[in-house]
Amino acid sequence: MKKTIVLVAIIPLLAFSQEISLSGNRGMFRVKYAQPHKMGKLSFHLSAVERYQNNRVFIQGDSTTDRSHFLQTRVGISYAISDFIETRYHIAPFGKYYEANDYPIQRSDPSPVIGIKTHEIGLKLGYPIVVNDVTPTIYAFGLDAYVNFGPALPTEWFGNSQEKDRALYEDFFFPPDSIRTNTLPHIPHDPDFGFDALFDFHSGAFAIHLNAGYLITGEDKNPGYVTAQDFAQLERTNLLPYGLGIELIPNSDLRVLFETSGYSTPDFDSTVLWVTPGLRFGATNVSFDLGVELAVVGDWFWKPFINFSGGYDLVKRPKELIAQVSGQVIDAQTNMPLVATITFPDAQREALATSPQGTYKVSLTPGSYRIRADAADYRWREQTIVLKDGDKITLNFPLNKKPVAKITGRIYDSETNRPVVANIMFPQSEFPKAASDTSGFFNIDLVPGTFRVRVEATDYLPEERVIDLKENETRVFDVALHKGGILTGKVSEYETGKALLAQIIFVDTQIPKATTDGTTGIYKVGVSPGTYTVKVEAADYIPETTPVVMERDETKIQNFVLKPIPKVGERVVLRGITFDFNSAVIKPASYPALDDAARVLKAKPEMRIEIGGHTDSIGSDSYNMKLSNERANSVREYLMQYHRIEPNRLIAVGYGETQPIADNRTRSGRDMNRRIEFKILSW
Repeated sequence: MKKTIVLVAIIPLLAFSQEISLSGNRGMFRVKYAQPHKMGKLSFHLSAVERYQNNRVFIQGDSTTDRSHFLQTRVGISYAISDFIETRYHIAPFGKYYEANDYPIQRSDPSPVIGIKTHEIGLKLGYPIVVNDVTPTIYAFGLDAYVNFGPALPTEWFGNSQEKDRALYEDFFFPPDSIRTNTLPHIPHDPDFGFDALFDFHSGAFAIHLNAGYLITGEDKNPGYVTAQDFAQLERTNLLPYGLGIELIPNSDLRVLFETSGYSTPDFDSTVLWVTPGLRFGATNVSFDLGVELAVVGDWFWKPFINFSGGYDLVKRPKELIAQVSGQVIDAQTNMPLVATITFPDAQREALATSPQGTYKVSLTPGSYRIRADAADYRWREQTIVLKDGDKITLNFPLNKKPVAKITGRIYDSETNRPVVANIMFPQSEFPKAASDTSGFFNIDLVPGTFRVRVEATDYLPEERVIDLKENETRVFDVALHKGGILTGKVSEYETGKALLAQIIFVDTQIPKATTDGTTGIYKVGVSPGTYTVKVEAADYIPETTPVVMERDETKIQNFVLKPIPKVGERVVLRGITFDFNSAVIKPASYPALDDAARVLKAKPEMRIEIGGHTDSIGSDSYNMKLSNERANSVREYLMQYHRIEPNRLIAVGYGETQPIADNRTRSGRDMNRRIEFKILSW
């Protein structure tokens, strides 16, 4: 009969309940969820926690055990203002009484104490991030703030609870034995202010929750009957609360909960830790909690608790329209199931994989969809479907195998007929490269179509051909590879000798560009016999071009040294530019230096330069100015006439003896002052 009464009392609570923590908002036991309820959810909860402690006493010379009982309840209400904001209030009545053992004599118990432990107002902000709404996988971040009030015991209600608390704390009972109950007094306090950072991770049937915060405790108030020594020990400091909760959710009616929670002082010299396993019965709108709290760090104790929570959704939500599509992907000829990927082109819906039996099942909102099935080695298939609310449609995908074409053959040395291990590639196609075996044979599955086939092997020249394959055709494709020469060398900087990252170009040929090693500057290229024009280019350096003659099976070393291209505003003295005496006619010995300068101008077609002519101090100023201008123009004419440099890129200026770079009183100084300079204007 008693069990029936308890069950009847619980059933109405289950009908309205939901997942509410002991604090009054959405959460586990002590650990809070970061994600609030949906907007408009009004909730209430009622919890009860009981613990006791033994007190060994002596009555008339006999030993016996009394018990001090502590019962705390919490009654609260919460409301979700929006999907991201939840507010709450709870009040925590408590009771404590002393149970005197009736052995060896019967004793009446002291009067129980009833009062309010705390009442609390809180506000939680939370934001969920849904990564996968099919599994689902959810991350949530939140912040919880609250004010905790600790009122004094009443002197009028409950038979003057403050006086009863004083008596339990300091009076002697059960004369003539005069036993103390050793019961801690109730200490009121000014408001506490707390803040908690919250985090959730929920994926499928598993969830984890983290809390960490800071509690600013209000000033404790001595009720007037606590000794100064006891009050000093009971006074609280600011605290660092924390919690970790793990949930296993085997089905919608049961959750297995395990959490650890507690707090530390800011200097971590005192820590309290509780471990709380428990069960939650119900679903999203139903919860009835059973658990036991074990204190494992600090004073050890255990206390069982129950927690009922209930509520009502004040926001009328529109019914979610939904339809269901299921089916199987199979081989169109054999009806064997296929593992495939189901996608939804033009719809914001993630792809899903079929089961090993080829089946799939998906819930969709009503509307028009393109549904596509892809399986390896099969042609994809797409179907269009229009769904209405409540539809349950079976949509199967019989797939046909992709048409197959093959190439097979042997790769061998053109002279010795020996097999060659080579890589076989298909440029501009999705097919990966393959390789011949040690006997030179290969056998590759393709599809009908036209392909470029490239064969490469070490120490051999590459071979490339185009083949056209028909459906179900097997083409024999033998390749004879020819050996060629190896051109190798190093590219370095002219002044420092450091290695350069450069490109080696075989002008007017189909030979691909080669790139030097950025660390060593070394390159290596296989080429067939013949004569080539090899050009070397590196960023910010003057290109170099040279003819190279390659013989069969020859390994030729060809090094390149590049000079840097001058920067804008920089002046470069052209050494080796000489003229006839008292003349602006360029001597033939000057041509190589001018040709080098022309290569720079051709490498940088946007470059503009100033050609500056300079003389020594012998002769009049006007004569030297005229002579230097004529010599600068002679250089300009040479570059335009013999190298086709555009006139607007060349500006000739005569400076005479106005800009010496050495002492004109010495012969060597005068030699240095007679010069042609290039100044880079832009490029």
